[in-house]
Amino acid sequence: MPELPEVETVKIELTDKIIGLEISKVALTRTKMLINITPEYFTSRLEGKRIIDISRRGKYIIVHLLPKIRLVFHLGMTGILIYPYMEKFAKNNSGDIKLKHNHFIFNFNDSTQMVFNDVRRFGKVYLVNDVSEIKGIAHLGMEPLVDEFTPDSFFNILKSNSKKRIKSLIMNQKLIAGLGNIYANEALYRANIHPMRMASSLTHNDAVTLHEQIKHVLNKAIQLKGSTISDGAFRNTEGKNGKFKQEILVYARKGKKCLKCQHLIEMVKIEGRSSFYCPVCQKNNVFHQ
Repeated sequence: MPELPEVETVKIELTDKIIGLEISKVALTRTKMLINITPEYFTSRLEGKRIIDISRRGKYIIVHLLPKIRLVFHLGMTGILIYPYMEKFAKNNSGDIKLKHNHFIFNFNDSTQMVFNDVRRFGKVYLVNDVSEIKGIAHLGMEPLVDEFTPDSFFNILKSNSKKRIKSLIMNQKLIAGLGNIYANEALYRANIHPMRMASSLTHNDAVTLHEQIKHVLNKAIQLKGSTISDGAFRNTEGKNGKFKQEILVYARKGKKCLKCQHLIEMVKIEGRSSFYCPVCQKNNVFHQ
């Protein structure tokens, strides 16, 4: 599933490309991905509207239009936004971007198109006046890349949720917005913190280290335009793979040697999510059941 770096990558690229364009026509084939409004209302409200800004909140991409309308995308597990769209994407060597998965097509006044393509169709599209109308956004926690996300504010989050496992805590969107399974695994490994540790067991120094690694991993992933893992789910707006995969140290490396100590990487399920760790480097001396 696309996480903060993938969504931020799309936001940055769309900001450079589509601000100032006017939507001339909208076509959609998968109406179930449209949340709480009819296709007729959706198209009538969008056609003729100009894009003035693109922003992100958690894992949501927000397209700002005049007059005050917000077109919001949640990419789900395999959603991608492609701009400018050309049929060559449906014929590329990977075979992952197919015409039949183009569920929303936005035509612009300069004759270009943007397509929302989603293989597994778990993506969602909203049209609202205020993003707080979307429950998933209204309940989001702090953004991990804003100035307000400091080591002290992070430690306060840990203290206020001390009965949670640390990996579950940092992936809880109501506490920290946008951090998903890949980058939670990577940050914990780099901070030498076992994913099953209780938040109550982390010291202030632990919090400082983990805070630093969360920001480092997210910023590095944004720099490399996200992660495209083996399933090839994520593509940027040009249909290209994210390159953070080459920087991954622990995620999906069960049975492979730890890059720090050579012990084999292990895996445990935490709330249904695969958690990868080195039992030596992330030895859990303060583990509590």
